[in-house]
Amino acid sequence: MKEYVGIMVGKLVFNGIKKGKTYYENLSFYEEAGEKYNLIPCYFRFDDINPGISTITAYVREEDGTFALASIPKPKIIHNRILTGKVSSKRKLKRLKKEGITFINEKNRYKKLRIYEILKKDPELLPHLPETVKLNEENLKEMMNKYKELIIKPNSGSLGSGISKLSKVNENEWEFSYFQKKVMVKKCFSSKMPLELKRLLNNPRIIIQARIPLAKSKGGIFDMRVSVQKNDIGEWQVSGIVGKVANNDKFITNVAKGATCYPLNELLKDLPHLDREKVNNDIKCLSLRIAKQLERELPPMTDMGLDIGLTHEGIPKFIECNGRDLRVTFRNAKMDKEWKETHTTPIGYVKYLIQTQN
Repeated sequence: MKEYVGIMVGKLVFNGIKKGKTYYENLSFYEEAGEKYNLIPCYFRFDDINPGISTITAYVREEDGTFALASIPKPKIIHNRILTGKVSSKRKLKRLKKEGITFINEKNRYKKLRIYEILKKDPELLPHLPETVKLNEENLKEMMNKYKELIIKPNSGSLGSGISKLSKVNENEWEFSYFQKKVMVKKCFSSKMPLELKRLLNNPRIIIQARIPLAKSKGGIFDMRVSVQKNDIGEWQVSGIVGKVANNDKFITNVAKGATCYPLNELLKDLPHLDREKVNNDIKCLSLRIAKQLERELPPMTDMGLDIGLTHEGIPKFIECNGRDLRVTFRNAKMDKEWKETHTTPIGYVKYLIQTQN
């Protein structure tokens, strides 16, 4: 008998199901995975599942391929695709878990500084971690003495928003670059900081990171989104690697800020001095080690998107971890095989859990 696997989605995706527009989620991939693992995917919002009620109303695919709302038993295992950081959400999740429900990626947003502190406990990872500290006047001065370029950004989330850069021009002068209404503004200073930088010093939610000297391809700097997921034998795997090239002379590689996506091997054509196979293997090895190290200290994580930079010399460097990878980078790069894999693998892990729990 087939079991239901829950896919908990946001309101935007849920409301788009009947219209056939599900944005960053591809339901056909989930459905194929369901057929492969003998599971029935069902799609619902957090509001649709409640403690003490044995059923939920969710979208389920009908025989003609369309989706219809149906009242079904609560799925025992749910793949979480939404943010659940609110206190009220945590309370509700706790009650649902007491009923025996397992949430895949129950928590999927972590502060960047916490991730850095966990990763630096592994000596093997240290050479791949740009130093990261909380922003305050003392730390800023220390970092400016140690590095020629710094990235200043929010400690949690952002989609590329609120990121600025400090670059050393000469022994006495620095350049502060930031975005104002989508336009990049650059201000040079020596002793007196620009007002925009001073304001950031009073924000406890901002961090400083030593800037990685990223390699260039297709006319801009690039980094990579690496999908690392647990598979149908309960082990970590790299489901895909895709490059993100910054727009023009910008220093931000986020897709939300105009970056263009390419397969990594396409970008490496502009770096003929590098061994493609070695670069791919080094990125995979680093990403898997990062996932295993994070797993030691964080609640069960089974699906993450790592941002990994690459220097001109081919050395991979960790930038940040995304606990809820939207996977659109693979779609944008026309990497359909990898895009599909990022949807299929978590369902395989659900099957693994069902088999090991029974």
